[in-house]
Amino acid sequence: MNRQMTVTQLSRYIKGVFEDEELLHDITLSGEVADISYSDKHTFLVLSDGEFSVRCVHFMSRDIIEKGAFVALRGSVNFYEKRSSVSFTYSEFFLQGVGDKNTKLLELKQKLDGLGYFTDRPQLPKYIVRVVAVTSPDGAAIRDFMRVVHDKNPFVTIEVFPVKVQGEGAATRMANAVKKLQSHNTDAIVLCRGGGSDEDLDAFNDENLAVAVATSRIPVISAVGHEIDYTLCDFCAGTRAGTPSIAGDIVNEHAGAILADLFAYTNAIRMLAESKIQKSVLKLNRLGKATTYAASTRISKQYGALRVTASKMSHDISTRLTSAERGAKDTAAKLMSALTAKYTLAREKTDKLTALLGALDPHRIIKIGYAAVLKKGMRVSGISGLKVNDEVNLVFADGAVSARITDVKSGAKT
Repeated sequence: MNRQMTVTQLSRYIKGVFEDEELLHDITLSGEVADISYSDKHTFLVLSDGEFSVRCVHFMSRDIIEKGAFVALRGSVNFYEKRSSVSFTYSEFFLQGVGDKNTKLLELKQKLDGLGYFTDRPQLPKYIVRVVAVTSPDGAAIRDFMRVVHDKNPFVTIEVFPVKVQGEGAATRMANAVKKLQSHNTDAIVLCRGGGSDEDLDAFNDENLAVAVATSRIPVISAVGHEIDYTLCDFCAGTRAGTPSIAGDIVNEHAGAILADLFAYTNAIRMLAESKIQKSVLKLNRLGKATTYAASTRISKQYGALRVTASKMSHDISTRLTSAERGAKDTAAKLMSALTAKYTLAREKTDKLTALLGALDPHRIIKIGYAAVLKKGMRVSGISGLKVNDEVNLVFADGAVSARITDVKSGAKT
């Protein structure tokens, strides 16, 4: 027969079953404390026994119980209908010693410590620019880690080696990843996983993974769970980070050291250069002053010597000029006398020649009434050069006229 029920009806029915079942009330539940947390005045436990676990709560009490303790809790099983969850509500607890799981973990921890795997681990280099994160590529842990690093140092290269970080086979895969990365060119390996219960972090307590971390030649940062969580990988790694975000801060310290040192070295070089320049300037100033003084002294001496020499030369030149001046005056007087005599003689000859030329000047003859006859621009000196109808020019003292020859008579008188 098929019955229809709502979620509310089913939840209330199951709650009734739990309340009516006497075997689930006033019982003692024993097991190992796998996880413990507090909220206000309440205590929350995860009690485990091998592969199985039960959530337990003690209201209005903050019980001091350590993880790994083997306890007995007295209480009842309850069903919470709103969340459809089952939990064991206890009213008192009894410590019964150390749990089997915790005992084995302590024995393994002592073994690894005895082998020296907790000491002298490879430390992080001064500068970090390359990181490989062994983690789940889809988890919040790797996102938090990358965000913290790249917010301050975006030049850091973060490579993700994808692996399972929880469940069957997770420890083996992480151990193999760490081993493979030994030949990788990286500054650090980050073993990265977010928070969870003790069962969720069991893979990081695996002996093979712990040994792989302890024997890694590349420095390992173990960033597993919350700050209160400790795993064997935390002890075997050279550096432990309480959370993936803290691992990012640690990487930033080593990445930021590059910029800090670069600034410091640059500043030191600048100061050294300025110091050397200042020393050179002071040296040049001293050298310049010394050179100026020496040059000034030498110039003063040379100037004095030059003044003496100049004075002597001036006296000699003055003496020579005076003697030369007297000689020049005598020579000039003699030349003047000779030139005057020559000038007088030349003047007399010139006057005679002028008078002679004046007598021969045709213009003088023309001025007294005669005319010059020109034929085709050539002077005609007699009738032999003329014939009837020749055109001639008659040049007078005050002008010229044109004429035509009408008659030619030989021996004719005016």
